[in-house]
Amino acid sequence: MKIILKETSVDYKTYHFGYAINAILENEESIEKAYSKGFLPYTNDVFSTLEKYYLARSIRINLKNYERLSENNRVIRKIDKKLGIEFKVFTKNEFDHSKDFKNFCINFSEERFSNKPLSIERLELILSRDNYNKIFVFYSNKLPIGYVLTYFNKSIIHYWFSFYETKFMKDFSLGKYIMEQVIYYAKSKKLKHVYLGTCYGNKALYKVRDFKGIEFYDGEIWNSNVKSLKEICKNDNID
Repeated sequence: MKIILKETSVDYKTYHFGYAINAILENEESIEKAYSKGFLPYTNDVFSTLEKYYLARSIRINLKNYERLSENNRVIRKIDKKLGIEFKVFTKNEFDHSKDFKNFCINFSEERFSNKPLSIERLELILSRDNYNKIFVFYSNKLPIGYVLTYFNKSIIHYWFSFYETKFMKDFSLGKYIMEQVIYYAKSKKLKHVYLGTCYGNKALYKVRDFKGIEFYDGEIWNSNVKSLKEICKNDNID
């Protein structure tokens, strides 16, 4: 794993001179190591074929401490009763990344992504990355209604990108349902951790509230102080 530093913000008043920390992976064996050190896959440069990662305040579920919350049980029962959802896990090579699938993902990103939607070029890059190797497909009445792109090995799952039918959102917390089911599945398979991406700002706190076993990477260690994480997120200077 090759570490690269790139200059970012400068504040002479406080003597803060920032550097973004990136990593380039050279083989698949180092993917889990990258996650364990707080790195997440970087895909904003659609012209790069490097397996590039960035260091951030990321969070994960320590499955040793995870159990399904009563509120999540209620959500699961309600949605299962109405939609009868089932899911299957496919390897990347088994799954048909059809034009319809790609349009589904891009349309979801246009509705739901808070920064900017996916371009077809960025989606193609995401699908080509080594850290995407399995996909969860959720069905209602045998029709696909949701997908989760993951990295999945014998120890971890990285819950990377999820896409789902937005027409159900007025009645159901389908995003919470899908995330909960993937975490519960990982627990049932005796995995160690589920990585859930970054945690910045108030909008990210649903990840902290909804699941037991949360840990965040504080720059040095995986920290289980959820109260501290909430305070940090509330003080983040982001939109």
